[in-house]
Amino acid sequence: MPLILTQHASRDLHRYLDREGVIYHFPSQYLPVVSRAVVEAGDRRFLYQRPIQGAPVGEGATYFGHGNVSDPYPDVSTPGHYWLDVLDFERLTPVPLRDTSGIYYETGNRDQIMLRGRSIRYVEPMRFFMILAAGHAYSAFQEPVLLQDIGDFAPTLAPKDNFREMLAVPPGTGYIPRDLEPIDRHEAASLHERARADHQETLDLLMQRVLSLGGTCVYNNNIDLLAKLGERRLLIEVKSLTRQSAAVSRMRFGIGQLMDYRVRYAAEIAGAEPVLAFGTPPERDVSWIPTILQGNGIAFIARRGQGVEPGNDLARALPLF
Repeated sequence: MPLILTQHASRDLHRYLDREGVIYHFPSQYLPVVSRAVVEAGDRRFLYQRPIQGAPVGEGATYFGHGNVSDPYPDVSTPGHYWLDVLDFERLTPVPLRDTSGIYYETGNRDQIMLRGRSIRYVEPMRFFMILAAGHAYSAFQEPVLLQDIGDFAPTLAPKDNFREMLAVPPGTGYIPRDLEPIDRHEAASLHERARADHQETLDLLMQRVLSLGGTCVYNNNIDLLAKLGERRLLIEVKSLTRQSAAVSRMRFGIGQLMDYRVRYAAEIAGAEPVLAFGTPPERDVSWIPTILQGNGIAFIARRGQGVEPGNDLARALPLF
């Protein structure tokens, strides 16, 4: 059955590290509910429900969005808590808990529903669709296709984000939503990865090594780590590697991000040496990955246990080692 996720309008109202429409943070008491729906039944659908506390003026408690979620995974920074990546998020026209006849959408009757202690709960599929319909998620009429002359293609500048000093690796590497509408899916993808354990642990090892050598570290919503050691600067992209079968795609994605940032932040990172770091070494059948990166001028590093190791000649020449 689909899930209902309680989502406060203000992060100040609760102790969780949610980013609305991007990622959901919850305590372990709700893990059995999430696992039964998402992992065992394979139902990734969810509805957001806004509690009345902190709701927009005049709106009250409502259902306001829907989408899909990932499998749950642990938050290594906050013991006893878990993450869900929010995928395919779409807003609804806010739907009150009761319909115009006073019937609660979730229960199908007039009895007061008890929500205390039920921040994550199931909803029957039929009632899930009733809420979607009330929130205008679907239309009975096909929208007409408008053909228009858009003129010559004119590229625009890629969006950028301010750098922030890194003295500790915060959850999600301190992602700061910019109230983009719709939510920037590329930054959302970065946050999803940055919540993974091997990503965070690898990033922390690299940061600690830079700081121990007297260097400085900065980051933003896009760049994992820009390190300065003496006259050298390192543009470091860390890739989580929870499945070895994904190693090649992780490499290709990482190369693309490094090339992207060298143009997007050309003024800020001019001359920085590109570095790709994996959360675990690639297995033997893809042991050629460091060679591919070497040929593209990218240093390769992999985390092994409680340390990081150079994986090609460019990495061995870094001031980190």
